[in-house]
Amino acid sequence: PRSTRSNNEGSTDMATSMTSLALNGTIGLRSTSQVSRKSKAAVRVATRSVRQQQHHQQQRQRSAGHVAMNRSTTRPLTICASSSTPGVIPYSSLTFQGTHDEIPQFGLGTWLSEPGKVYEATKAAIDAGYRHIDEAWIYYNEAEVGQALAEKFEEGVVTRGDMFITSKLWNNFHRPELVKAGLEESLKALGLEYLDLYLIHFPVAFIPGVDEATSPEQVEEVPLADTWKAMEELVDAGLVGNIGTSNFEIEHLKQVQAVATKPLAANQFETHPYYQRNELVNYCHDNDIVVIAHTSLGSPANVMSAHAASQPLMQDPVVGEIAASVNKTPAQVLLRWAIQRPTVVIPKSVTASRIVSNGEVFDFELTSEQVAALNGLDKPGLEGCFNHPKTPWLGRSEFVEGETSHYCNE
Repeated sequence: PRSTRSNNEGSTDMATSMTSLALNGTIGLRSTSQVSRKSKAAVRVATRSVRQQQHHQQQRQRSAGHVAMNRSTTRPLTICASSSTPGVIPYSSLTFQGTHDEIPQFGLGTWLSEPGKVYEATKAAIDAGYRHIDEAWIYYNEAEVGQALAEKFEEGVVTRGDMFITSKLWNNFHRPELVKAGLEESLKALGLEYLDLYLIHFPVAFIPGVDEATSPEQVEEVPLADTWKAMEELVDAGLVGNIGTSNFEIEHLKQVQAVATKPLAANQFETHPYYQRNELVNYCHDNDIVVIAHTSLGSPANVMSAHAASQPLMQDPVVGEIAASVNKTPAQVLLRWAIQRPTVVIPKSVTASRIVSNGEVFDFELTSEQVAALNGLDKPGLEGCFNHPKTPWLGRSEFVEGETSHYCNE
């Protein structure tokens, strides 16, 4: 069992007297003799709402002012070049239209981070100045990340309000009555009371209890509209600050938009010079949806990359030539290209030196000619896709009994 560090900063204008007592520890939420079950539930919701508002207020205070969603704003971020030599690097953020929360444009990805290593990687990232961690239920490593967060909170390196934490609803929780349970599993593993951003991981539903669909019978039809409405209830409950989608195409986004009463804050999907998805990126920008780019470096550790039609992205000669000309690595050039679009990037690494190196992308800019050269690398269809290029439950191949190596990393 873990507990996160609480940020009791007094009452706010919207706090009821009961909520204020709860925040100050006067009311024990497990005490049935003092508070009725119904009242306790109200206290929990109100308490989360207060803490969530405090977190939002902290974000706004750190910002010099709100900016348009598709413009980046620069602010200082303290990092430690070594244990005794602090430094300051700039980093940028994008702003969600609905809540005006800021999402750091650079974060740590945790997909395929090996058990036993992601814990140290998360601590190294926080020490290096990362303030954005991207997680998901299906990554099976939220508990390790949660342990690292709890330790950094306890050490006073960061507070919960300093961190931006994302997780995702897996495909087997799409039924509306299961959405909250899916979130609660992630919150428990992470040791957190709320998430800054919660995404529907894929526009595909599996039958409950199935982690990976290996046959058509394990895929079911659950209207995205129904799942989205249940996601909105999580915001009302104070469990998440913002909600969005992942790996959604325009047609899926439109299904959500048709019923949404809360902003669709972000859409996370694969996009990089080989697979630019310009129509989807432009649609998101035009609709005030922040784009979070995954697979920015071509995901070389992903077994699905072996089934891609293209060479490894970081080995492209154009990328290499630009990297040499600006005295940067191919990875840094690819990440810088994504940041200038602008999109959010979440490169994964469990190596401390590479975690630091990946973050060294705010001390240079690509010229218009260099951007144009990278833009010219776009490939048609799925030719440049490294993530799920042949996954059957996405309709990109047929299910074959006993054969999952082309879409499963286990």
